[in-house]
Formats: sequence, C-alpha cells, structure tokens
Amino acid sequence: MTASIHPNSPVPNSPETSGMPNPRFSFPSRLDRYLLTEMIAPFIFGFGLFTAIAAVIGTVFYLIRLMVDSQLPLFTAIEVFFLRLPTFAVLGVPMSVLFCSLIAYSRLSRRSEIIACKSCGISPQRLVVPALLGGVLAMILTFVLNEAIAPALSYRGHLILAIQLEESALPYRDANIFYRQFQDQRLAQIFFAHTFDGEAMGDVTVLNFDQGQLKEMVLADTAIWNEADQAWDFHQGSIYQVNPDQSYQTVRPFSLAQFDYSRTPLDLAWETRVPEHMSSQDMRHYIKILRQSGDQRQVRHWQVQLQDKASLPLVCLSFALIGSVLGINSPRSNRSRAFGLSVVIIFGYYIFAFICTAFGEGGMISPIMAGWLPKGILTLLGLGLLYQASRQ
Repeated sequence: MTASIHPNSPVPNSPETSGMPNPRFSFPSRLDRYLLTEMIAPFIFGFGLFTAIAAVIGTVFYLIRLMVDSQLPLFTAIEVFFLRLPTFAVLGVPMSVLFCSLIAYSRLSRRSEIIACKSCGISPQRLVVPALLGGVLAMILTFVLNEAIAPALSYRGHLILAIQLEESALPYRDANIFYRQFQDQRLAQIFFAHTFDGEAMGDVTVLNFDQGQLKEMVLADTAIWNEADQAWDFHQGSIYQVNPDQSYQTVRPFSLAQFDYSRTPLDLAWETRVPEHMSSQDMRHYIKILRQSGDQRQVRHWQVQLQDKASLPLVCLSFALIGSVLGINSPRSNRSRAFGLSVVIIFGYYIFAFICTAFGEGGMISPIMAGWLPKGILTLLGLGLLYQASRQ
C-alpha cells in the first residue's frame, strides 16, 4: 500500500518539521547569523588595512616631512596622527564593507554552500539580506564617526600642530576680515577690517552703495559688536559722503557712532574651520553665514561638501550589496583577488565622485546631484547585479 502525502501536510525534514528556522521567511535566521559571522573577520582585516593605507597617504608622509623640515617632535607627530585617525577610519569603513562581503560570499560559493542554499529555494535576494544588515550597521558607524568623533578630534590635531609650528592657533581669524552684502543682486556694502583680536576689529573700512553706486564711506580705528543693541559701535572715525563723480561731499568725524550693520563679519571672523573639522549641522550654519556674504563660489563649495558628508554613509549599503552579489557569482575568488577587485571598484567610485565634486563646485551640476549621484550610481549597479544574479 502506497502512503500518500496531503498537499498541505509538512514535508519531512523541512524546517517546519525539524524545528529549524526557515531562512527564506524568518529573520534573523540561522543562515543570517552564519553569514554575518563569516563577514566579521574580513571586515576587521579590511578596516585595518584600508584605514592604514588612507592614513599613510593622507597624513603620515606629511608628518614625516614636518619632522624633517620643521623639527616637529616625534611624540607630537604621533599624537596628531591618532587624532586624525578617525577621519581616515570614515573612509575605511565603506571599503572594508565591500571587501568583507566579497570575501564572505566568495568563500561560501567556493565551498558550494551558495549552491546548496539555491537548491533549497533560497533566492539571491534573500541571500544578500545579511550583507545589507551589515551595511546598515556600517552606515551607523560611519555616521557616528563622521558627525560626532572625527571632526572634533581632527580640529584638535590641527590646533596642536599649529601651536607646535608657531602658526596661528586662534579660534578666530586675526586679520583681513572681508564681507560683501548684496541687495536685489546689487552690491550694497563692503565691510573690511585689517585686524581682529577676538573682540574689536581694527582699521575698519565700510563702503555703502546705492543702486550699485558708492554713496558713503566710513573709516574707524576700531569697531565692536554691541550685543545688547544688535549694532556696531565704531570708535574714532569719519563718515564720507560720496558724489556721483566720486568726489567727497561731506566729512563728519566722530569719536563714537553706532551703525546697524549686519553681524555677519563677526561670524565670519569667528569661523576658521574647514569642512573636515565640522559636523553637518555646523556646515549648514556656516553656509547660512556665507549666503549673507554673497560669495556664491564659496557657498557652492560648502554645499557640495555638505551633501558629500551627508551621503557618505549610503556608500556602505551600496558596497555591501555589490560585494555580496559579486561574491555569489565568483566562486573562485580568493582573498587576493577579492582585494584587487575591491580596489578597482573603490578607485572607480572615487574617481567618479571627484569628477562630480568638481562639476558641482564649478556650477555645472547642483550640489545635491554632486553629492548623491555617485552613491546613486553605486546603488543602481548593485541592484542591476542582483537582478542579473536572480535570473541565472
């Protein structure tokens, strides 16, 4: 007598009858944990390797040159190196995600474990889920490093280096404070101070324009921002009224005069950091100040840098997808081949990102496109590879 199996009855030795979690539907399953475990060791190896390479190229050679040319002490160089290390770790995380996902999935393919999973009906889309989870964790790590840790430590290293080299380590610009204000796309004011001591600006010249024509010139020995009145107190100066033919019409000296000019020159003087030393919030605040100055070139530069910083964590997810799919389709890849393939992909990505940055700062494309287009291309590439793998 032949035994019959009802269509809805559980299949012997299936996950339903054996008590094993079904990797196609449960999350995180034993397969997910297994794949994530396989990625840990290559991630640590790749993170150390890529971070070290970036640090050597980015700061070690520079510090060695300072030790030789400027007599920089060894212990100071070591301190600055470790303070700048999180900046290069930000670059190392996405690279190591690509490397570890490629290594882990290639290893499983080489041992025919990927084939076994496919024979059980597990699709490539389901197989890459652990890699994507690892990519999300790497995104969080990159965000924390890039926003909270690396900027502060890098700026501290910059100040230590400036003090040691007897350069200006002041938290403000101490000379040549220049500010332009525009109204209806016309130049309305030029504010220039030769010196700044953190409180008072010295040798101040202010040119006021009306409909693009110079109408008034104010000269003063010092200018101090009055926080209570939200105005500038000018000391020991003169006011010149200018005729249309550029001759002086009226000269009025003063010992103290108050002007309701913008506070922006003071804000510009107090900001000496570069994008590497700022979080995204700091950069947005500084861009608002730059917009008031009317320097569109600098505004575009900072907007592109801001979008690049904001979009950087997405690279981790894209690299995780690309590495896992390539690993599934490359059963013969070993560690050296995986490293070489990772370098090629990373090099190609950063070349394209550099081109987009240059186009964005030049005004050929928008800052948002300059920052996000390279990451979007990576994501589309990964999705395309995944679609191709699912059809095989």
